[in-house]
Amino acid sequence: MAVSVFFEPAAGSEARAAGRLLARAAALGLGRHAAKPVNLVYTGGPGIKALNRRFLGKDRLTDVIAFNLPPAPVPGSPWGEIYICAPVAARQARAMGHSLLTELLVLTVHGALHLAGMDDATPALRRRMNERTARLLKRLLP
Repeated sequence: MAVSVFFEPAAGSEARAAGRLLARAAALGLGRHAAKPVNLVYTGGPGIKALNRRFLGKDRLTDVIAFNLPPAPVPGSPWGEIYICAPVAARQARAMGHSLLTELLVLTVHGALHLAGMDDATPALRRRMNERTARLLKRLLP
Protein backbone atom coordinates (compact mmCIF):
# COMPACT_ATOMS: atom_id res chain seq x y z
CA MET A 1 0.00 0.00 0.00
CA ALA A 2 1.44 3.38 -1.00
CA VAL A 3 -0.65 5.63 1.27
CA SER A 4 1.35 7.85 3.62
CA VAL A 5 -0.62 9.32 6.52
CA PHE A 6 0.25 12.68 8.10
CA PHE A 7 -1.34 14.35 11.10
CA GLU A 8 -1.02 18.06 11.74
CA PRO A 9 -1.30 18.96 15.45
CA ALA A 10 -4.90 20.15 15.06
CA ALA A 11 -5.96 16.70 13.82
CA GLY A 12 -6.28 15.36 17.36
CA SER A 13 -5.31 12.11 19.04
CA GLU A 14 -8.26 10.00 17.84
CA ALA A 15 -7.25 10.44 14.21
CA ARG A 16 -3.61 9.60 15.01
CA ALA A 17 -4.59 6.40 16.80
CA ALA A 18 -6.46 5.17 13.71
CA GLY A 19 -3.70 5.88 11.17
CA ARG A 20 -3.38 2.34 9.78
CA LEU A 21 -7.12 1.88 9.42
CA LEU A 22 -7.40 5.25 7.67
CA ALA A 23 -4.62 4.26 5.25
CA ARG A 24 -6.49 1.02 4.47
CA ALA A 25 -9.68 3.02 3.85
CA ALA A 26 -7.83 5.24 1.38
CA ALA A 27 -6.37 2.21 -0.42
CA LEU A 28 -9.85 0.68 -0.77
CA GLY A 29 -11.19 3.91 -2.24
CA LEU A 30 -8.27 4.19 -4.64
CA GLY A 31 -9.05 0.75 -6.05
CA ARG A 32 -6.81 -0.03 -9.02
CA HIS A 33 -4.74 3.06 -8.15
CA ALA A 34 -3.92 1.81 -4.63
CA ALA A 35 -0.26 1.15 -5.49
CA LYS A 36 0.29 4.78 -6.47
CA PRO A 37 1.83 7.03 -3.80
CA VAL A 38 -0.82 9.14 -2.08
CA ASN A 39 -0.48 11.51 0.87
CA LEU A 40 -3.36 11.48 3.33
CA VAL A 41 -3.25 14.59 5.53
CA TYR A 42 -5.45 15.25 8.56
CA THR A 43 -5.43 18.94 9.32
CA GLY A 44 -7.21 21.69 11.20
CA GLY A 45 -9.50 24.46 10.03
CA PRO A 46 -6.96 27.10 8.95
CA GLY A 47 -5.02 24.63 6.78
CA ILE A 48 -7.97 23.33 4.82
CA LYS A 49 -9.55 26.77 4.54
CA ALA A 50 -6.34 28.09 2.95
CA LEU A 51 -6.28 25.18 0.47
CA ASN A 52 -9.96 25.68 -0.35
CA ARG A 53 -9.40 29.40 -0.99
CA ARG A 54 -6.19 28.96 -2.98
CA PHE A 55 -7.16 26.07 -5.23
CA LEU A 56 -10.96 26.12 -5.36
CA GLY A 57 -11.66 29.83 -4.84
CA LYS A 58 -13.90 29.16 -1.81
CA ASP A 59 -13.04 31.11 1.34
CA ARG A 60 -14.58 28.66 3.83
CA LEU A 61 -13.96 25.46 5.72
CA THR A 62 -14.68 22.16 4.07
CA ASP A 63 -14.45 18.55 5.17
CA VAL A 64 -12.27 16.98 2.47
CA ILE A 65 -10.27 18.12 -0.56
CA ALA A 66 -8.51 15.76 -2.97
CA PHE A 67 -5.89 16.71 -5.54
CA ASN A 68 -4.50 14.62 -8.37
CA LEU A 69 -0.95 15.85 -8.86
CA PRO A 70 0.88 16.22 -12.17
CA PRO A 71 3.48 13.55 -12.95
CA ALA A 72 6.81 14.34 -11.32
CA PRO A 73 10.27 13.42 -12.60
CA VAL A 74 11.22 12.02 -9.17
CA PRO A 75 10.26 8.36 -8.62
CA GLY A 76 7.88 7.91 -5.71
CA SER A 77 6.50 11.43 -5.89
CA PRO A 78 2.85 11.58 -4.80
CA TRP A 79 0.20 10.81 -7.39
CA GLY A 80 -2.37 12.59 -5.26
CA GLU A 81 -3.16 14.15 -1.92
CA ILE A 82 -6.22 14.02 0.29
CA TYR A 83 -6.73 16.65 3.00
CA ILE A 84 -9.31 16.06 5.72
CA CYS A 85 -10.30 18.67 8.29
CA ALA A 86 -10.56 16.91 11.66
CA PRO A 87 -12.61 19.67 13.37
CA VAL A 88 -15.19 19.67 10.55
CA ALA A 89 -15.26 15.86 10.66
CA ALA A 90 -15.93 16.01 14.42
CA ARG A 91 -18.82 18.44 13.90
CA GLN A 92 -20.29 16.28 11.13
CA ALA A 93 -19.92 13.13 13.26
CA ARG A 94 -21.93 14.75 16.07
CA ALA A 95 -24.60 15.90 13.60
CA MET A 96 -24.84 12.42 12.04
CA GLY A 97 -24.85 10.65 15.40
CA HIS A 98 -21.81 8.48 14.78
CA SER A 99 -18.21 8.40 15.98
CA LEU A 100 -15.43 10.65 14.79
CA LEU A 101 -13.61 7.56 13.51
CA THR A 102 -16.59 6.63 11.34
CA GLU A 103 -16.70 10.14 9.87
CA LEU A 104 -12.95 10.14 9.23
CA LEU A 105 -13.29 6.81 7.42
CA VAL A 106 -16.20 8.13 5.31
CA LEU A 107 -14.25 11.25 4.34
CA THR A 108 -11.08 9.26 3.63
CA VAL A 109 -12.89 6.88 1.26
CA HIS A 110 -14.72 9.84 -0.31
CA GLY A 111 -11.46 11.68 -1.01
CA ALA A 112 -9.85 8.53 -2.39
CA LEU A 113 -12.80 7.94 -4.72
CA HIS A 114 -12.32 11.48 -6.06
CA LEU A 115 -8.64 10.71 -6.75
CA ALA A 116 -9.71 7.51 -8.51
CA GLY A 117 -11.93 9.54 -10.84
CA MET A 118 -15.39 9.56 -9.25
CA ASP A 119 -17.37 12.78 -9.15
CA ASP A 120 -20.27 13.95 -7.01
CA ALA A 121 -21.27 17.09 -8.92
CA THR A 122 -24.91 16.05 -9.46
CA PRO A 123 -27.45 14.36 -7.17
CA ALA A 124 -27.22 11.12 -9.19
CA LEU A 125 -23.41 11.08 -9.08
CA ARG A 126 -23.46 11.94 -5.36
CA ARG A 127 -25.85 9.06 -4.68
CA ARG A 128 -23.60 6.68 -6.66
CA MET A 129 -20.52 7.87 -4.76
CA ASN A 130 -22.27 7.55 -1.39
CA GLU A 131 -23.37 4.00 -2.25
CA ARG A 132 -19.82 3.07 -3.27
CA THR A 133 -18.48 4.61 -0.05
CA ALA A 134 -20.93 2.54 2.02
CA ARG A 135 -19.95 -0.68 0.20
CA LEU A 136 -16.26 -0.05 0.77
CA LEU A 137 -16.78 0.77 4.44
CA LYS A 138 -18.64 -2.53 4.89
CA ARG A 139 -15.57 -4.32 3.51
CA LEU A 140 -13.34 -2.40 5.89
CA LEU A 141 -15.53 -2.83 8.97
CA PRO A 142 -17.50 -6.06 8.48
